[in-house]
Amino acid sequence: MAGARAAGDGCSPLDFLPEVYHRYSEGRDGSVAPDGLLHYATSEAGRALYRAFVEVDRGTMASKRLAAKLIGYARFHDHHPNPPHLRRTAGAQTVLPAWQQHYVAFPRLLFVLADTGEQAARQRVRDLQAIADGHPLVARMLMSVKAGAARLADLEQHGVNGAVWHSLTDHQRARCGAWQL
Repeated sequence: MAGARAAGDGCSPLDFLPEVYHRYSEGRDGSVAPDGLLHYATSEAGRALYRAFVEVDRGTMASKRLAAKLIGYARFHDHHPNPPHLRRTAGAQTVLPAWQQHYVAFPRLLFVLADTGEQAARQRVRDLQAIADGHPLVARMLMSVKAGAARLADLEQHGVNGAVWHSLTDHQRARCGAWQL
């Protein structure tokens, strides 16, 4: 928020909603609950409004758990509910993805790496990038959804717009601000 204020952008305490639960299908894997949903408005010409699902990794989560979270977002992104009246029709029309009931565009995915040193954070970023490259559903989602990871210490020092974010899809790209991912 301090970084947003300094840049003249809009982001207040009420613009970070914790644990926003989204159930998109039945079963154990049919929901996502990001640690937070961030609303952010830039002050630049043409005022851009952004939303991001924020996941905080305190270094206690195994890479497998990080992978499960990323895959969960990919399932949410890909899920198309099939209403009962269309289930019986052989040539049923495609319905909108479940996430479009809540958002005009799928929110960015921002992984904040807390309580990790530089080396551990680099490994976490590589783990997330490997999932992004290796899982077909995640790779398909990331063709249209921006995603990145940054250390909390870097965010505290440089803000969300600082060149602290590692892209999950472009491994060679220089670090950038969250909205430039």
